[in-house]
Amino acid sequence: MRFLTGLSGSLLVFALTVTGCGGDGAGKDAKDTPSASPGDKSADAGEDVCKLLTPGDLKATFGSPFGDGKLTHQEDTGADQCVWTSAGAASGATFSITVLSQDRLAGVFKSNGTSVTELFEQTKLAYPNAEAVDLGDEAFAAVSEVQVLDRDTWYSLSFHGAGDGAVDGLKKLATQVVGRP
Repeated sequence: MRFLTGLSGSLLVFALTVTGCGGDGAGKDAKDTPSASPGDKSADAGEDVCKLLTPGDLKATFGSPFGDGKLTHQEDTGADQCVWTSAGAASGATFSITVLSQDRLAGVFKSNGTSVTELFEQTKLAYPNAEAVDLGDEAFAAVSEVQVLDRDTWYSLSFHGAGDGAVDGLKKLATQVVGRP
C-alpha cells in the first residue's frame, strides 16, 4: 500500500522536484498516520479526506465494489490522501484523492512561501496535452487523473485499473467533491 501512496501522490512529488524541494522523487517520504477523529484538524493527524466519497460513490462510477478507504497524511507536504482498492472482479483497481490546502502546507513549502496555486501550475506544465475541465477555479484531466484547483485547495483524483471511461468517472467524482463548476 505504501507503493500506492507514493504512486498516487506522484504529482506532489513532482511539484517538490520542480521547486527543488526535498524528497528523493520516489514518493517514499509520505508517512502513514492514524485517521483523524471527526473535527480533528491538527497538523499531525491530517484531515479525513476519506469522508469526501464513499465506496458506494466509487461503485456507481466505476462499476465495481471498493473497500473502505485508507487515510494517510503526508507530513512533508501537508497533503491528506485516501486510497480505495477494488474488492470485486476488477481486483487491483485503485482510486485515490489527495487534498492539499494553503493553510495546511508543511515543511519546505511553508518555509519558502510556496502557494498551492504555484504547485498546481507547475504540475500542469507536466501535462502539455491535458484537457481543460470546467470545474473549480481551474482544472484539467490527463491520463487517468483529474486535477482541480478550487480557491486555496488542490484536489488530485486518480484511478488505476482496467476499463474505459476513467477520466469521465473522475470528472463526475471531482464535481461531487468540489461542488461547483
